[in-house]
Amino acid sequence: MNRITFTREQLYDLIWSESLLTLSKKYNISDVGLRKICIRMDIPLPMVGYWNKVKAGKSVEVKKLSSVYKGEKEISLTLRVEGENQIEDGLSPQMALQKEIEIDPNTNLRIPNVLSDPDPIVENAQKVLNEILKRTKEEKLEVVSLNAYIKVTLKNMNRSLLIMDTFVKAMRKRGHEFNIENGECYVLLNGKERMKMTLKENQTIVESQDRWRSREYIPTGILSFMFEHYGTTASCKDGKEIIENQLAKIIAKLEILSKRLEKERLANEEWHRKYKEERKKQQEFEERKQLELKTFKQTLSEAERYHEATLVRIYADQIEQKAINDGKLTEEVTIRLNWIRRKADWYDPLMNGHDDWLDAGDIRKMHQNDTNSYQTSYYQRTAEVNEWPLAPWYIKK
Repeated sequence: MNRITFTREQLYDLIWSESLLTLSKKYNISDVGLRKICIRMDIPLPMVGYWNKVKAGKSVEVKKLSSVYKGEKEISLTLRVEGENQIEDGLSPQMALQKEIEIDPNTNLRIPNVLSDPDPIVENAQKVLNEILKRTKEEKLEVVSLNAYIKVTLKNMNRSLLIMDTFVKAMRKRGHEFNIENGECYVLLNGKERMKMTLKENQTIVESQDRWRSREYIPTGILSFMFEHYGTTASCKDGKEIIENQLAKIIAKLEILSKRLEKERLANEEWHRKYKEERKKQQEFEERKQLELKTFKQTLSEAERYHEATLVRIYADQIEQKAINDGKLTEEVTIRLNWIRRKADWYDPLMNGHDDWLDAGDIRKMHQNDTNSYQTSYYQRTAEVNEWPLAPWYIKK
């Protein structure tokens, strides 16, 4: 956002170079706002009709800037972005929309004297009011909750229902919706942006003069119409104008606000989408990493098995060669060599030979319980070939 700082003298030159209305279209401030700044900084303003005389080529008087001044020396203005917060006919976006709502023939903002064909939102509150009136003969000076979204004294009940009914019907005509959840009433701006709605009577705290200094909440008769959404609020209340005359204003404020809420919601949804996408990528990366490690460990294990199976075969060849050299290649030795080679084929991951006694589970057990019994052969301990424990019974001595 382009922000420009003007000294008092520079702002004076600017004010006398173009009309306030023209400057308000260039900078993100209304002509009224500019006028207030000039008054605050003691900068003289052109008289009414000044710019018409300039256009007509007539002589005009330019008021001099007083040098006697001790206030603020500088002011910053923001350039207005094209297409954003545009001012039409000197009106702010909200004021322009308010004027449009006021003249819209489909939006009836006139408050009737009697509640007729109430909206379901109001009809529910009216039923509660009727039940209260049956139990109460006199008007109590206390706030009564018709529900979570209308909280006023009995004196203001009928007025509140009329305001709420007119407002809700006008909002529905403009494409907005309402729903009630857990007793709370929410307006869905454009059917999407949700704000909690409450019409309540303001109260003031009065402290008693007794020694306990107890506090009492006293209704003021002033109504407030409030809308909120996670810290974002919009409201109006009885003041110079009663709420009945401010409905177009609050509708315009809500509709302008809905655009901002939608922008924030979409940005939030986009952030969450990217966050979930990033989390998914990280999860997939971790899963792939674990798979890579698992697969490599399995490959390493198979390579070790292949290497060990090869050593077993070499060992069998050496036993055979030694037996031949010693003239001791007996039937028992031959049986033993066949047994060793079959076990090597069973253990070799490239062959996965069948074994009558062992299976793949036994290979896993060997790697899980790697003991000296698998690392040291029986013959290293006995050094006697004819004492092989698995020799057939008919060969054993």
